[in-house]
Amino acid sequence: MDDEPDNKLNLLVRNAHRIWKETSQNEYVRPDGKPYDLPGAAQMIFSDLGTINVEKSRGFSAYRWIRDELIRMGVPASEIAFMQDFKKTEAKQRLFGDVRAGKVRFLIGSSETMGTGVNAQLRLKALHHLDVPWLPSQIEQREGRIVRQGNQHDEVEIYAYATQGSLDATMWQNNERKARFIAAALSGDTSIRRLEDLNEGQANQFAMAKAIASGDERLMQKAGLEADIARLERLRAAHDDDLFAVRRQIRDAEREIETASRRLGEIAVDIERLVPTSGDAFAINVKGETYRERKEAGRALMKEILTLVQLRHEGEIHIASIGGFDLVYDAQTLGRGDNYHYQTLLQRTRADYEIELPVTVTPLGAIARLEHALDGFGEERERYRQRLEEYKRRLISYQSRQGGAFAFAHELAEKRQALREVEEALGKSARGDVETNELAA
Repeated sequence: MDDEPDNKLNLLVRNAHRIWKETSQNEYVRPDGKPYDLPGAAQMIFSDLGTINVEKSRGFSAYRWIRDELIRMGVPASEIAFMQDFKKTEAKQRLFGDVRAGKVRFLIGSSETMGTGVNAQLRLKALHHLDVPWLPSQIEQREGRIVRQGNQHDEVEIYAYATQGSLDATMWQNNERKARFIAAALSGDTSIRRLEDLNEGQANQFAMAKAIASGDERLMQKAGLEADIARLERLRAAHDDDLFAVRRQIRDAEREIETASRRLGEIAVDIERLVPTSGDAFAINVKGETYRERKEAGRALMKEILTLVQLRHEGEIHIASIGGFDLVYDAQTLGRGDNYHYQTLLQRTRADYEIELPVTVTPLGAIARLEHALDGFGEERERYRQRLEEYKRRLISYQSRQGGAFAFAHELAEKRQALREVEEALGKSARGDVETNELAA
């Protein structure tokens, strides 16, 4: 290994050691707000190959080599742990507690042993992928150990190491292909509006990793262009969604303006019709007889309502007139049982307004409810006037946002053209390689 200072194992060790030194004074707090005694950030190193288990058969373990190198560079052996050494639940929980407390600052394990069920994110600063798992979900599980609620870092670092021209590029390519397949399958769900929240963004990350590992600058350019195009297309989709929402808001505002304008006209007619009933001007006609004393009038009105309830009258029937408006009783039986329901409605211009008059209300209470409804015309007119002004203001605001062009349309077109050119160049190279191989054969 010393003969290859820039291989991925050496790069990982140097990088991990650098982070260990730079974060050695970082402080962290317990759930009760008190600081832990020991400072220092923690790191995770993932490798599904080179585990301790293969040391006897292969004569080499990446796990052990990483640990020995870190110790040689000054990391105390007690701060490094192999996840597979902690098999029982109790032992794992003690280990996680030591990581949270700062006693252990390096966890080395595989996707199987460390990909799930690890509650040690509190002080995790960096995660290292020494190799590439077989499945996109395994990468997501690995990174879910550090990108997780409860981590006290505002930003974390995730590193992937690859050897140029090696199997690493193929593995990243496989993960890219699988992630895009998953994203395409999920896109059939109409409840999903942004693939970036699923696997499309992850697929672009895998594509870039594959390109870097391949060493072909055109592949890196292609991966970068694809990621930029995906980002711009998401922005365009959001822009289209916003335009659709604005059109809907304009329709809603126009409908509200129409309703408020109509109601203001109808309320004006009602105010013109209204006959005052305050003080000695009070009068009500109940079933053809006029009453000028409120208690007597209320008693007659409630007697009429109670009689209709007892008779279980169905349909609409006029029962009184007050202030220039008719009061009707409207009832029906709902369902098959005794679910008998009635309303008392004040018939106004193009609208009926319910006034609750249950059989338990007192005579004076009944009259007070009727007069309160008549006295509220002015307040109702003011509410609709304010509503009309509010929706007029909203309509102006919505219309100013209508029909706006997508700000990044030109950039998106340029990147699509650039991607086509790169893909054509890659295609020509691939065809040339095939022809060369055929001639050599």
